[in-house]
Amino acid sequence: MLLVALWGAPARAQTLDVLHWWTSVGERRAVEQLVQQLDKRGIAWNDAAIPGGGGSGAMKVLNSRVLARDPPDVAQVIGRTLADWSDLGLVLPLDEVALRNRWGASLFPVVQRVITHRGRIVAAPLGVHRINGLLYNQRVWARLKLPVPKTWDEVEQTAATLRRAGIAPFAWSDEPWQIATVFETLLLSEGGPALYAELAATQRWQAWQDPRVAKALARLRWLRKLNGETAIEQRWTASTRQLYLGEAGMLIMGDWARGELSAWDAQAGRDYGCTVVPGTAGMHLYSIDTLAMLVGKRERKAEQERMAEVVVSPAAQLAYNQAKGSVPVRDDVDPAQLDECARDSWQTLKRSDSPQLPSIAHRMAADEATKDALADALHRFVKDPGITPERAQERLVALIRSAARSPSSP
Repeated sequence: MLLVALWGAPARAQTLDVLHWWTSVGERRAVEQLVQQLDKRGIAWNDAAIPGGGGSGAMKVLNSRVLARDPPDVAQVIGRTLADWSDLGLVLPLDEVALRNRWGASLFPVVQRVITHRGRIVAAPLGVHRINGLLYNQRVWARLKLPVPKTWDEVEQTAATLRRAGIAPFAWSDEPWQIATVFETLLLSEGGPALYAELAATQRWQAWQDPRVAKALARLRWLRKLNGETAIEQRWTASTRQLYLGEAGMLIMGDWARGELSAWDAQAGRDYGCTVVPGTAGMHLYSIDTLAMLVGKRERKAEQERMAEVVVSPAAQLAYNQAKGSVPVRDDVDPAQLDECARDSWQTLKRSDSPQLPSIAHRMAADEATKDALADALHRFVKDPGITPERAQERLVALIRSAARSPSSP
């Protein structure tokens, strides 16, 4: 469904259709920041927002529009999918924009790598999300005098205290992409950055035979059982709401949840705290928002290049990421303008020696089909107690091995 929202764009503005899956309150607030910045440069954002937290629905709509030879002017295309679409000649290169605006000197190296394919700049980067975050409710922590958990043993002790107080230890959802999001943080925690890097290079299927993968699967099942009740499938915004209301004490989720909390309550920063998933201190498991300028029937190159220029500008970067919960893609911003959680994320990216690893669950490492197959296998594992971690690992190995033998395609 196409939702047109021009936000009062002037008549002279050149309109670009933008397809994406930013539909929550916090995400819409971040989009509005971009719309305002673009309006100043004569670009109107014609909104095609497709609901669905994991973005699968948006990708299906995007595929359909491209096959019908009616692509949007701009689309949220990220990670492996971005490279695939570039190979098909569907993406407008942005080398001239990058050169004029000195992106090579101002973007984090990891961001520069993500938007570069076969030596060409193929997308405009918006922000960097940190996946391996653990949020907790500060009001609950203060009332129960709880320490911030740094180890899994401390998480277990914290969970017991929360249960005695009638509070669910974790806001949890059995939605497949959310399970996959938690699982990849556990792969990093249990396996360490070197093994995770091997796992993320999905052509190296042998790495998935490592015993630490089974250990991460066992940890996933253990984590799900900490609430002591049957888990349900719910949207990530519902899980975030549980944390906000104090119905749950903790939440493992990408930092887009922080943007949602802030959108609900400007003072929410005082009500929740952030740390990293145990075993991942000093590491950054990332997903990077990018906008691809698509090649279609209509000639929009000048407007598309102007949009790319605007969204990477310092002003747009701060406005968008402060609302989204992510951090700017630029390493030349003033970290004092970021809150405590974002500042830690940004400074981790700033350190050249910190492990910076691509999300498997959010298209940074795996292609669309592999990502979905892994999420489905993990979903079946957590729902069926009869599947042992070892059997689940065998299934994951088979999926990755099959994907490694098959050519990638959008």
